Amino acid sequence: MKARAALLLLSVSLVGCSTGWQRSNINTAQLVQDTHQCREEARGGRLEVQKTVSGMSTLLLPASEMDDRVFASCMRQRGYERGSVD
Repeated sequence: MKARAALLLLSVSLVGCSTGWQRSNINTAQLVQDTHQCREEARGGRLEVQKTVSGMSTLLLPASEMDDRVFASCMRQRGYERGSVD
């Protein structure tokens, strides 16, 4: 029940945005599912090369918040484009 309420809230919030993700021939249920999956992927942390005292190191950074770059990349890989929501 909580999952359904969250999906409903997500779909309502997506409709209310001035810009959003669009893809032709897509229904609301698929958009909600893709958005949810990309949000989960974007919260998983990320590998990043950073300069440290001993040189360059690859670090796995925890994601306390959603990584917008990962989310956008995930949506693009699924065929979505940024655009206006009517």
